[in-house]
Amino acid sequence: MFDLGCTILGLFVIGLTAVDVFSTVFYPRTGKSVLSLRICQSVWALFRFVSRLAGIKNKTILSYCGPCLLIVIVSVWVWAFAVGFALLFWPALGSGIQASQGATPTDFATALYYSGFTLTTLGVGDLVPKSGVWRLISITEAAVGFSVITASLTYLMSVYNALTRRNTFALSLHHCTNDPKNTASMLLGLKGHGQFEPALSQLKDMSCDLLFLLEAHHDYPILHFFRFEEVYYSLGRISFVCLDLVTLIKTALDPQVYGPLLTASATIELENSAHALLTQLSESFLPSHYLKQPSHPKEWRDYYFELIATLQQHEVETVSDLSQGADHYVQARDRWNHYSMAVTVYMEYDWSDVVQ
Repeated sequence: MFDLGCTILGLFVIGLTAVDVFSTVFYPRTGKSVLSLRICQSVWALFRFVSRLAGIKNKTILSYCGPCLLIVIVSVWVWAFAVGFALLFWPALGSGIQASQGATPTDFATALYYSGFTLTTLGVGDLVPKSGVWRLISITEAAVGFSVITASLTYLMSVYNALTRRNTFALSLHHCTNDPKNTASMLLGLKGHGQFEPALSQLKDMSCDLLFLLEAHHDYPILHFFRFEEVYYSLGRISFVCLDLVTLIKTALDPQVYGPLLTASATIELENSAHALLTQLSESFLPSHYLKQPSHPKEWRDYYFELIATLQQHEVETVSDLSQGADHYVQARDRWNHYSMAVTVYMEYDWSDVVQ
């Protein structure tokens, strides 16, 4: 009965870990992970707790969460496989697996020791399998260990490649704005010397970058938890800038003058891409109660008129009915602002830093 229990438990641990490695590295999609996403959320909660003990929203501590998560996830995989195979080996100590010299210890620590050096292919040799079945299982574990190490290195490189591209896009958006750093100044930068002709290609490029971010965060949910001290690297800021930009284009610019820009496929694609990025990712990794963020229509109207004033100072033709334009802006922003705010709050950024 003991032997059967150890075998069943060992196979369960090995199978569960194998499924998590497969769903994280070889078939990476948000929501498919068995262990990794839960580990990420738990470790992030721990980092938030520690940061608050050390000082309100200590940004330095939080910035180490992402790299630590990579170490934690790989460590969990290695130790889970080691424990799973140790449970298989434990009943065989003294019979199927014996010491090369002297009596064979039969405690679980010895089984874990044998499993560990087999998994890491160290080949110490003081314990050896004596039958074909245990030799085959030992070879299988060594193959699993080699595969896990290779998969972990591949996963690490893929995560950092995606992270570098995300940061590059975030930095590009940051440098597209002038003082004041709002979307009106960014829109002015897209205007060029005519009727926003350069804007179409840039909006198209932004759409492509947003779609890449969506797929990258679906494939590697751990990216959510790489939090940098600078707010412009945050997903909340990226999504806010893109959605506020397209909302401003559609509600502030005079359709008689800038009609081609308002109806261009690049503008529509940017809006859809930004919405998809924000809503899909928020609903996949955020706790549901974070999505219940308040609306601030009066603040949004005041902000809209500030943006209008900036545009008019630079001789951009705006809608004739500014009050109606403000209404449309508030209605449009109400559809996405709570998502952006939820991501910002969950990642311990100040919302005031995101919208400035």
